[in-house]
Amino acid sequence: MNETNTPPIHLHIQGHPAPQGSKRHIGNGRMIEQSKKLPTWRNTLILHMRNQYKGPPLNQPLHITATFYMPKPQKPKFPHPAVTPDLDKLARALGDALTQARIIKDDARITDWTISKRYHPTGWTGVKCTITPTT
Repeated sequence: MNETNTPPIHLHIQGHPAPQGSKRHIGNGRMIEQSKKLPTWRNTLILHMRNQYKGPPLNQPLHITATFYMPKPQKPKFPHPAVTPDLDKLARALGDALTQARIIKDDARITDWTISKRYHPTGWTGVKCTITPTT
């Protein structure tokens, strides 16, 4: 698909966002993901992405806009979730899931990110994501 006829793709996926990227050594040179929540989050992302998008994988420069809605503690320290997990690691999990769900050909096609972490006013958790061609 070329960028002149690619409409925006909007994805809304409920779940508990988990980071990707922190690894820990388990011996014999083996490393595993630190976040035990990542496999469930990744599977949730892929399942819902495949249900929400039926087109071919996008193979062009892309701009991803995503807001991750995090669980809000009873007494948050800040008005926004300025705590772990790190936003860049949430984005990494999203980019890899977009590739594995065959929404995009490769996460290397992502040339622009606009990302944020927030608490949702109703307590909803997950991610809202829009994919557009880079202009």
